[in-house]
Amino acid sequence: MFEFFIVGLETSTSFFNLMAITLGVLIGLIFGTIPGLSGVTAVGLLVPFTYSMSPITGLLMMVGVYCAATYGGSISAILFNMPGDVMGAATSIDGYPMTLKGEAQRGLAMAIFASFCGGIIGTILLSFVAPQFVKIALTFGSPEYFALAVLGLAIVGSIGAKSQIKALLGVVFGLWLSTIGLDTVSGIARFTLGNPMILAGVSFIPAIIGFFAFSEIFSRLYDRNINKGFDPEAAKKTKIFNFPDISDIKNNTTNILRSALIGNFVGMLPGAGATIAAFLGYGTAVRFSKRPQDYGTGIVEGVAAPESANNGAVGGAMVPLLTLGIPGSATAAVMLSVMILHGLRPGPLLFERMPELTYSIFVGMFIANIIMLVMAMFFVRILIRLLMVKFEVLSLFIFVFCVFGAFSIYNRFVDVWVMFVGGILGFFAKKYDFSIAAIILGLVLGKIAENGLINGISVTRGDVGAFFIRPITFIILLISLFFIISPHVFDFLKKRKESAVEG
Repeated sequence: MFEFFIVGLETSTSFFNLMAITLGVLIGLIFGTIPGLSGVTAVGLLVPFTYSMSPITGLLMMVGVYCAATYGGSISAILFNMPGDVMGAATSIDGYPMTLKGEAQRGLAMAIFASFCGGIIGTILLSFVAPQFVKIALTFGSPEYFALAVLGLAIVGSIGAKSQIKALLGVVFGLWLSTIGLDTVSGIARFTLGNPMILAGVSFIPAIIGFFAFSEIFSRLYDRNINKGFDPEAAKKTKIFNFPDISDIKNNTTNILRSALIGNFVGMLPGAGATIAAFLGYGTAVRFSKRPQDYGTGIVEGVAAPESANNGAVGGAMVPLLTLGIPGSATAAVMLSVMILHGLRPGPLLFERMPELTYSIFVGMFIANIIMLVMAMFFVRILIRLLMVKFEVLSLFIFVFCVFGAFSIYNRFVDVWVMFVGGILGFFAKKYDFSIAAIILGLVLGKIAENGLINGISVTRGDVGAFFIRPITFIILLISLFFIISPHVFDFLKKRKESAVEG
């Protein structure tokens, strides 16, 4: 194992790979800072550019994007209450009040420090957990993969949006999208409307670009008050990054460590993602705090917890991706498609056949977090200046990248139409509070679930009940059921408690 880390270190620190990681970190910071242009948008737009790279170089660049974009949203969240991504909303709860109190610099310093610590802890856990998890993954068959896909869909459907009904509808819609094209068993065309161009199904990358990037253009231009909440004076007052006070670090050591562990665990759950990790880390910090009443008023602990958790989730999301080929987040789902496009199939055998690739990713994540820390020290003011660019101008460049990215994957114009339709559907999904992540993960996990179910039934010779005899499959399906019914149980208990108090 140690020799593989040495190989990974040599590979990751080669000139081109190091430049790829650095470029990825810079792009991730830019896309993470600008509201709406999240990490998943960045990796989606960068997919065509990875064709001219080796698989390792392309994946290392995306690792840099993933790590940096997760932190980047905290800058706009703290300074302007404009989270760069949904996960940044947890940081803004205390981050923006700190700015109003004149402590923006302190909040930014803690955000990058906690993000760095969470990313490093998550990477360490990834490096040790993933190789051990491979031993378990080798015992997985089609029923287990089906159960894992169901677990991911259950998690997204239960806590993936403001309304569980809307989240479940998003999952169902994503599952329907995954069925478009030829049936894997009978070869019958499904929902193609007689169009032979979509017999291969809905292309995943154009759908990602449409739902995330193109829909953001529609949403931001539709909302005429694009720069709502932006304060140019706050940007001018922001100086070069300052390292957190020793007292802040000392007081938040346990908070950062606990949140990173929570985030890493949540990240390992298929479909959970950094957003859930951030809010869970924040909620846990409040629960264990000696002064919970101060959260929300602008305290540094409220910044440290979600930033450590969401960056810890990055390493966690890579565990199911590399060991099982199951994406732990929307960004990891794009990375899965990149690996497949390069002829790589993530899973247990990847560690045996290409250990230099997997261990290069481990080392690359270490390097990406270090570069992110250094860049944040010197480029915070430059990143903030990007928020002053009129979105009407910025949207033109995004539009060009969207069309280029969608078309260049397979050189098919039908993929551009997929992007346009995805953008329109994504616009309405945002407008009516449906979860886009639920739709996308439904699209990705739907194919995995269908193949797992069909192959599993073949293995059990048509006996669906045999799925529940397999211990791992039964436990995973039981956990999935818990995620589906738990919100209703908790709501019932809460209402019962409130009724008892009123009585």
